[in-house]
Formats: sequence, structure tokens, C-alpha cells
Amino acid sequence: MPPVSSADADSADTTATAEPTTTGPAGTTSPAAHPAAGDDRPHADNKPRAAADTTTLDEPETRPEPRPGPGAGSGARPGARPGTHAGADTGHAVTGAGSDRGPGTGRSGAGARGTARGDEVRGAKVRSAIRLLGAGETTPGSLRRPPAQMNRMLTVLACSSMLIGAQDMWNRTVINEHSHAIVVMLYFGSIIVLGVLALSVRTRRAMTIVDGSVLAVAALECVNRFYTVTAAKPPTSVNSTHVYYGTDEGSLIHMAAKTLLHGGHIYGTQWPQIFTMFHVGTTPLMNGGAATGLDYPPLGPIFTSVPMALGLSHPPAGIAATAMLLLASLVMFLLLPVAWRPVAVIVCYGFGWLPNYAEMGYPGCMELPFLLVVVAYWQRTGRGGRLGRWGTVQAVCLGIACCLHQLTWFLAPFLVVGMYMIRRGEMPARDAARLVGRYVGIAAGVALAINVPFILQGPKPWLKGVLAPILQKAIPSGQGLVGISYYFRNGSGDLSLYSDAGLLLGAAMLVLLVIFPRRLGLAVTVMPWLVFYLSTRSQEDYFDLTVPLWVMAAATVSSVEFDRAWQPRPRLLRTRSVRALLVPVLLAPALLSLFGAVVTPPPLRMRITAMTGSNGSGALALTDSLEKLTVQVTNRSGNPLSPHFATSTGATTSPYWRVLSGPAVISPGATVTYVLLAPFEGVGGPGVTDRILLRAVTPTPMSLTTQLIGVGPDARTVVTLRAEAEQQAKRQALAEAEAKAKAHAKGRKSHNHSIEADAR
Repeated sequence: MPPVSSADADSADTTATAEPTTTGPAGTTSPAAHPAAGDDRPHADNKPRAAADTTTLDEPETRPEPRPGPGAGSGARPGARPGTHAGADTGHAVTGAGSDRGPGTGRSGAGARGTARGDEVRGAKVRSAIRLLGAGETTPGSLRRPPAQMNRMLTVLACSSMLIGAQDMWNRTVINEHSHAIVVMLYFGSIIVLGVLALSVRTRRAMTIVDGSVLAVAALECVNRFYTVTAAKPPTSVNSTHVYYGTDEGSLIHMAAKTLLHGGHIYGTQWPQIFTMFHVGTTPLMNGGAATGLDYPPLGPIFTSVPMALGLSHPPAGIAATAMLLLASLVMFLLLPVAWRPVAVIVCYGFGWLPNYAEMGYPGCMELPFLLVVVAYWQRTGRGGRLGRWGTVQAVCLGIACCLHQLTWFLAPFLVVGMYMIRRGEMPARDAARLVGRYVGIAAGVALAINVPFILQGPKPWLKGVLAPILQKAIPSGQGLVGISYYFRNGSGDLSLYSDAGLLLGAAMLVLLVIFPRRLGLAVTVMPWLVFYLSTRSQEDYFDLTVPLWVMAAATVSSVEFDRAWQPRPRLLRTRSVRALLVPVLLAPALLSLFGAVVTPPPLRMRITAMTGSNGSGALALTDSLEKLTVQVTNRSGNPLSPHFATSTGATTSPYWRVLSGPAVISPGATVTYVLLAPFEGVGGPGVTDRILLRAVTPTPMSLTTQLIGVGPDARTVVTLRAEAEQQAKRQALAEAEAKAKAHAKGRKSHNHSIEADAR
């Protein structure tokens, strides 16, 4: 069991008769050894407390022997013999020197006493564990104390968050799926009942049961939601009300798991059929292709292969990700301080986005339970110079998480550096390096053991697959600063500078963590995601999936540990002004790279010369489906470019348009004309007064050029355009008729002349 600190130590409605105890990293507990999250009171040293002040899970808790004396206040058991007294909380008699059951009673008596003593120790262990899980303390009577006011408030907030999305589930099921609708109906009632109980129970034991019930109800509704939203088999059309996979991530994990079960190679294999099989969108690449192979570590397909092998009908990757989300919520619930436990329901279920990602089979959901173990109380890992069982478990979980999603790769360096800085403050550099090296070695060994079979199948395809999200040059997407060039300007001549800026910022933050560990140590679980904010792929899910880690660290990591962290102070950094000047110096490379990405002009100049749609040509082509474009393109750069074209009416980009005519490569300074055919026999128009954009991307250099195609006309403009089109059609028809009549008259006249000539 990990170290768990009580978050109720400063509660106004809690009165303690004994000093609370918390577990230590080696399995022992000492009173107030580790304060609650946010408590900045200094620790005592790390040496064990005196035996009288220490309780452990391995030994029964005992109280000092009461003084003998008459009356109820003496602590003596009525009728007890001299030399014995009642155990304070263990319910057994403690035998003193004057007991008549001393050593002289024989071997059988000693054996019986040994057996009884073992039973008492085991019973005390169980009671201590129950008190620790239920109240965050091992103090006798802790479960009978009133719950903290913050606990009540968070439980009510968790019940309120469970209402998010419940109405949508009711609307989905009330007519056509009555069994699921009944579950939703009971779900609403459970929320109200649990809210009442959260404000009315009187003890921590009862509050723990209420919090556990809230978690269980939310988890059951998550399962009900999964089987309501997802389809039992891939839908046959895009108009189905149920989805199998909503994105290509889960689809590729599915195909990799299927290939794995059939003994194939999951790396180096392409599955372009996913787009028609599961009706999912693509991840376009800058080279004109799409991501159709596995670009994640191998453990996601391994997990997915379990429900697939069992023959479960609903999407196997979604089942695996949802199961991991359920496990993550339980892990978070158990590891959070007692008063914070309802936050697990809010984050994992209440907000609603994590169940959505799990339904789609995101491998990022599968890594959550392991990363939560890694992050919880991470600042205590290695305390006292040894990893211990909990530190070893954390290292193993880090290795497993590295085999599920590449997000862990960015978090791991910050955790390792932060851990070293804390341990270096307690021990010599060599010992701290050896300790952290063992942690890294265990994690790397676990990751290598999982990957070895796939490396042996083909080292190059494996390496290319796991590094694909970093090296494949996918088209820009997300809410990060790349949107400056993608949405607000007409492009950029070098988009790779955004990713370079992100990596430079990550390196700068690592250096700043080394220099200022006491200031930045608490933000270790958040700082890595600054890298994605500057990169070309800064999608929302990169941030959503890490929110549970932020919350776990905020609740379990105390600043007290960082007060003793080692801060390197060579002669150059001993003055505050120099250290302050170092911050902009370290951030300058990232800012310069970002500035270069923004100001570098796009390499192409485009002009729309003609467009055709289902409703006609010109502006009428924007009223329904746009089918064909004619574009004049000029290469203004000094490099030959291979453009690929797509359109956008919102945050996403369409699949690439097919080039009917036009060169594959544009020479520097050349002007060419392209005729483009829309994918899927046409793309949707922009809507009234909305814009539709033409995107041209090139892989080398990684550039983007944007040109406005047009603005969707309003109803009055459409009427005017159609009237003008009708008049133009009439004029054209009249002109054609006149031309035909003239041609006919000319032919008739020529025929008459020929007849006259023959007559002569």
C-alpha cells in the first residue's frame, strides 16, 4: 500500500484524541510523519520515531497499560486477575508478569499463546488497514470521527458532476432501448440519494461507504453508456446512430490486435481499409498520404487482443480502454487522501471526456492507472536511500505506461530529474544517482521486456512505428500556437519550427527544474505538456488525458519535500540577479524558433480561377457540395515543391483532393494550373456567410499555404445568383439558337447556290 496522508488534519469539525498516524515508505507509520497535501509545516527528520509513538501495519496497535485502581476510570477489566488488563482496541488480554498463565503452564500453553498472538497480530493488521482506507489514519477510533466538511462538499460536487451527459443518455435510450433507459432512471435516483447521504452521515466510516457508492454508481453508468453508444458490430453506413470507433486511433489498435492474434507483424503493416470498414476520419500526412499503420507502442494491441479473443461483440479497443478507465478511477480513489476521494469521480466520469475517449479506444486511457501509481506521492520514492516495495511498483508501472502511449515519454524525464534533486538533498550524489538509476533501470527493463518480441520481428519497422507520431509529419492540428499560422495567417514556410520550439522549451524547463527544484518541483506533472502547446500537433486529447495526473499530484505531493531538495549553486549562479537573467536566456531559443515559424512566409501563391458544385458553378458551387476547383499556383520559394491540396470549413481538414491535371513538382518561380477533384464526390459547402479555405501543404520543407475559396452566400444572394444564372442560361440558349439558325440559314443558302450552279 502506498503512503497515504490524511487530508483532514486541519478540519474544523474534527476533534482528535490521539495524534494521527500515516504510513511511511517502508511500511511503517509515524504520527504526522507526512503532512497532508498542501501542508508546508517542516518534517521531522527521516529517522524512525520512538516505539511508543509508532504504529505499523505489521504489528497490533497498543496503548500504554492503564494504571491499576478501583472504579471505571482505572482501565482494569472487572474481575480481572492482577497483572492483566484489557487491550485498548484489539479486544484481547495482555498478560503481565503476575499472570497465572505464565511460562510455568507448559509447552501446550505456550503454543496456544503463540497461536493466539499470531491471530491477534493478523487481526490488528486487518483493522489497521481498514482504518487506513476508511479514514486515512491508523489511530483507534478514527472511523468514528465526523467526516471533514471538505469531504462532504466534494462528494456533493461529484454527485452534481454525474448529471453531466445523463440527459443525453436518457434521450438516446428512452424510446428504443428500455433496459438502458431503466438504468439511467435508477442512476438519477441514486445521485439524489447519495447527495442526501453525503450531507447527513455522521462518521468517517459511513462517509467512506457513501464515497465508494458514488464511485460504483458512476462506474456502472460508464459501462451502461459504453454499451449504449457503441455498436455491437461495425455499422454499414455513416448515418448509424451507434459508432464502432469514432477515430482512427482505436481502429488501428483494433487491426493491430487482430493481426497479433493471427500471428502477423503489427509493425510495418498498413490497414487502409479502416476508413471504409469503420467509417472513421483520417490523419493526413504532409506527403499526401494518411496514417494507416500502428504508430503506438505494442501494449495497447496486447490489451485489446484479450476482449477480441473472448469474442466480445462491442469494439474490443473500446472495451480495453474502458476497463482501464474503470481501474484508473479505483486506483485514484484509493490513492487520494480520504477527503479528496470524490475528485476521482469528478475527473474520471463527471467531466465526461474520459469516457468518450475510452469508447473510441484511445490508448491514452489505457496508461492512466499505471501513471496514477507513478505520480502518487512520487516525491517520496527512494526516501531513506532505498526504493522499497512501493518504489519498485512505481518503476514497473512507469515501464508499462511507456509501452502504452508516447505521452509517458515526455513525463518520465521530469519525474526522474525531480526525484534526483530531492534525493540529492538527503544523500551524496553517488548514492542519489545509484538510487535513481535503479528506478530508471527497472522501468527500462520492463519496457524492454515487453517490446523484445516485436523488436525481434523487425527492429526497423518497430522503431519506425513507435516513433511515428514524432517523425511522420502529420498535418497541423490542435489548440496550440500553431493555430497562429493555421487559422489566423495564410500559412508558414517552415512549420517544423513549431515542433523545434516545443522541444527547446521542454529542454529549457528541464534545466530550470534543475536550477529551481524547490519552486518548480510541484509542477513536474504539468510542465511536460508545454512541449505540445508549441508543437504542430497540439490536440486537445493530449491535455485532457493528463488531467487526472495533475489532480493526483496536487493532492498527494507536498511542497515540504522540495524544501530540502538540492539546488546546484556554482559561483556563477550564486546571485539572484544572475539566476533571474538565466530564465529568459534559456527560453530565448524556443521563442526565436516560434517567431521564425510565425513570420516565415508561405512558399506558394494561389488563385482560384473556377469552381463547380452540385448547384452550379461560381458562387453557387458553395451553396451545397463543392466538387471541382481550378487553381493557379506560383512557387515563390527557391526550392522545388510537391504540393498536396485539401479544404477546411472548420478546425479539421478534409482528405486530400485528387489532382486531375497539373505537375507533381513545381519548379522555383514557376506558375502552373491545377484542376482538383474533391474526395467522396464532393465536400460540404461552408454554410451561410461562413468561409471555406484551400490548404496546400508540402512535406519538404514542411510548409502550409492557405487561400480563401469563398464565403457561403445567404438566402437572398442565392436567389439573386440563381436568377442571374437563369438569365445567363437563357441568354446563352438564345445565343446558341441564333448561332444555330444562322448556321442553318447559311447552309441553306449554300445549298441553293449549289442547285443554281447545277441548273446552269
